[in-house]
Amino acid sequence: MVVFTNERLGASSELIVSDEVAAAMLFATAEAASRAAEARWEHELVRWLEARGRVCERVSALDVGDIAWTPDHFEAQRRFLIDAIVRGSLGCEHAAALERWRRMIEAHPRDSVQVGRRWQWEATA
Repeated sequence: MVVFTNERLGASSELIVSDEVAAAMLFATAEAASRAAEARWEHELVRWLEARGRVCERVSALDVGDIAWTPDHFEAQRRFLIDAIVRGSLGCEHAAALERWRRMIEAHPRDSVQVGRRWQWEATA
């Protein structure tokens, strides 16, 4: 089981899905994002989503704060990910779960973005 969370919003926003559903959600989002990715951060996001999708059985939680947002580009980055989730949900059997994850990301407060946040890759080792 994988818990999609947004610690800033609290436990009421959690989404608990099987490893298989989590992987499908992450891969669908990564695929949609890869078609539109131009900036370095966007390409890194695609790789991070794919890496997380490959190791869902070893990842118990995925928090919105785990994403390496940057304060100067947060709004554009959040919009890019939201758009990718929406595109990825088209024709996906897990569209309802993707919609809940999209709402978590949409509600993520800008003031919770940390300067110097880096992608955490150790879950892929």
